[in-house]
Amino acid sequence: MARVLILTDIFGKNYFSKELLAFDEYSILDPYEEESILFEDEHEAYSKYIKVCGHEKYLQKAKEFCLKENIEVVIGFSAGGSVAWRLSDLNIPSLKKVISFYPSQIRNHLEISPKVEVNIVFAKKEQSFNTQDIVDVLRNKGIKEILISDFEHGFMNKKSKNFNAKAFEKYKAYLKAKL
Repeated sequence: MARVLILTDIFGKNYFSKELLAFDEYSILDPYEEESILFEDEHEAYSKYIKVCGHEKYLQKAKEFCLKENIEVVIGFSAGGSVAWRLSDLNIPSLKKVISFYPSQIRNHLEISPKVEVNIVFAKKEQSFNTQDIVDVLRNKGIKEILISDFEHGFMNKKSKNFNAKAFEKYKAYLKAKL
């Protein structure tokens, strides 16, 4: 069994659905310092994420964890998906695969050329960029698989306003097949 790390979205591990994963051995890393936080909405979660952690600190935490624990597979969602994408380009000897769901910050890191197998599942659209334009740029990067889903950003998080039960089941099976 591969050593798997889950990188959560801005809501953190309190909002991560463990039923998503059909295996027993994995670690979860969220942007917060083991603090148990409950959010009212996405605006509150994003404000806290930027104040407490932010993109660079989350990347550093994830890199250190991967190196320390010899992580082989990273699965990330939203902010965690963007961190997973950035990890794919770093020198982490044990890392073999990255699976990234709706990584919206990827638009700011298109210079990356992954050193490991990468699978990306985008939301059907994003507020801050044209998904198809980003996919067109990424196609030349040797990425194993790039999909644009039929669902909105956050479709895997049961607490998101965009959660979709059909998508959850579909991509739960997708993850099982990829691992």
